[in-house]
Amino acid sequence: MKIILSKKIKKKKTKKFKKYWNTLEPKKYVDLMVAKSFEVFIKKSSQKLEEVELKGVLKQTKDGFVYIKIDNDFIHGVFPLLEDKNVKEPPYFGKGEIGAHISAITKDEIDEKEIEKIDELGEELSFTIKGVFSTEPQGWKGMSRVWFVSVDCPRIIEIRKKYKLPETYENKGHDYHITIAVREKK
Repeated sequence: MKIILSKKIKKKKTKKFKKYWNTLEPKKYVDLMVAKSFEVFIKKSSQKLEEVELKGVLKQTKDGFVYIKIDNDFIHGVFPLLEDKNVKEPPYFGKGEIGAHISAITKDEIDEKEIEKIDELGEELSFTIKGVFSTEPQGWKGMSRVWFVSVDCPRIIEIRKKYKLPETYENKGHDYHITIAVREKK
């Protein structure tokens, strides 16, 4: 798969991009690569998506939640490719919100282990993308569907082990991920 960056392009170039993608990817992916509702600029890359290393910074909210802050443009670049008209960006944007992120250590885990300080705050962490998925969320009231990018971040596992936490926050039932879109219940 290629890297997709969000930028406007002229409509007359859409056919050219579609033809280009038809030569590189299976037909079922072409319409995702050339979004119908929004035009996208596609950066050619010989690397597979899984080989692209991305970075974020480890941060913590006032109430204790630890997360990897990533650029909001990550979500803004992927969001237009979703075909569902009822999707919205996740509710993490706006003044005072954390924006695009990967959850690392929950507030409950901080409280349970009585962790006073995370020494790694401010550290830049690398991660790679494993895949894009959607699911009906369990425990997220008001949402009927969630789209997310599953990621691999070995460094966060090391940090969690240092604080005597399991490799993942298993009680939530999912991998490390970036939520890219939500659909509210009607």
